[in-house]
Amino acid sequence: MQLKDIMAQHVVTVTPDESVFQAAGLMRQASVGCLVIAQDGKAQGIITDRDLTIRCLGEGHNPVLCPVSQHMSAPVITAAPDMDVLYAAHLMTNKKIKRLPVVEYDRLVGLVSFSDIANAMIQPMVHLLAGLGASRRVA
Repeated sequence: MQLKDIMAQHVVTVTPDESVFQAAGLMRQASVGCLVIAQDGKAQGIITDRDLTIRCLGEGHNPVLCPVSQHMSAPVITAAPDMDVLYAAHLMTNKKIKRLPVVEYDRLVGLVSFSDIANAMIQPMVHLLAGLGASRRVA
């Protein structure tokens, strides 16, 4: 299975100069936990709700005046749409990240979370276990 099979294709983005306050409002509105910082369709960084809290508010910065570029994780670690899901899980574990922007020809095309990968791996196991249980029934 490849990332293109499980990735979210709608990625909420902000530009590097938008404020942390604007980013928080967008996260709330879109009901997401992270935003990809992009300029001209190219991923430049990523910022999470935790980054907003720990990096901006925790350091006493004013979220209205503070740009997301000051608190984003950069350079952003990305993956290709044809990357194997297990390899992506390995990469995310080694880099200690929970979200992975998917990029094709330098253009942001999706986003995969560790939860997306876990759910994709659980579904086949559920079907397998259900099938094993069904084959053991006595008529």
